[in-house]
Amino acid sequence: MSDPRVLITTYPEAFLHRGGGEFEIVELANNLRLLGIRVDLYGPNSQPISFYDTVLHFSVVESGMNLFRALQASAKRIVLVPNLWWIGPPSDHDRASAEEFFRLADQIVFKSTAERDNVRKYAAFPDSKAVLCPWGVDRCYAEPADPDLFKSHHQLDRYILWLGIIEERKNQLTAIHALRDNKVPLVLVGDYRDRHYYEACRRSAPPHFKFIPHIQPKSEMLRSALQNCDVYLEASLEPAGMSAMEAYLANRPIVVSEGDWTSEHFGDEVIAIDPRSEAAIARAVEEALQRNSPRQRTGRINRRNLLPESLEPLGRVLAGAPTLRRL
Repeated sequence: MSDPRVLITTYPEAFLHRGGGEFEIVELANNLRLLGIRVDLYGPNSQPISFYDTVLHFSVVESGMNLFRALQASAKRIVLVPNLWWIGPPSDHDRASAEEFFRLADQIVFKSTAERDNVRKYAAFPDSKAVLCPWGVDRCYAEPADPDLFKSHHQLDRYILWLGIIEERKNQLTAIHALRDNKVPLVLVGDYRDRHYYEACRRSAPPHFKFIPHIQPKSEMLRSALQNCDVYLEASLEPAGMSAMEAYLANRPIVVSEGDWTSEHFGDEVIAIDPRSEAAIARAVEEALQRNSPRQRTGRINRRNLLPESLEPLGRVLAGAPTLRRL
């Protein structure tokens, strides 16, 4: 199939509160276009479903099932990106819902072997449908930004940075408890879905910690924030994801949750911690602050994880290439 036409869909309420996944969807569309693929996001400006060769559906959130069934009945082909990480055994209901998405999809794209293995631990899917397509980050995060821009705008000197939506599975509250006696402020940048959890974070945070609702992705302000933080921290109960890769490109010391995803992407080039341990978080951050320079970097985040080249395997899947890299 040459010049494939692709429609990207997701669950209905996804963009009510934008987090990393929603930004990924937009970046996915933009970078697939750079690879020569005709891509539209589902909405009033998209074409009738018959116009598209393939639908790329992002996530297995249950509220998207009605749309997914309608797509399965009308679309020529559906490629599913589960964007799924279970931090413990799911309920029978959630497992069954995910497996129904897997059953209806023509192919299932996993962004890492760690994600594939996490899902396979709890839910069944046909090996014949599964393919590996590494995701990527924009190389702009390695481009120098004004070192004083973020600091002067927010009256900061030294600071610990955490990017991402504030929610219980991201585990910001544990980090706040771990670091509230640290004189270096924790700066949390992100929206929230659960007001109760967000307010608990605000109540527990000392006055010198900062909460910033939003910084435009790829902007000089965000690049300045990343490139000049003393430590980049994500003590999440799920993998850190693209934001940690952006901090890696910005050449900052990184403290992230231990696990297969971290090992697969960073090896021993970051400080990996037990995210449930306040003591472990505090020790790791203090170690990184004392060093204030990254561990020796070997360039693990390379062409395989830089946009748009990292999406070439996905482009081949969307183009219906006959030979696909199976997991």
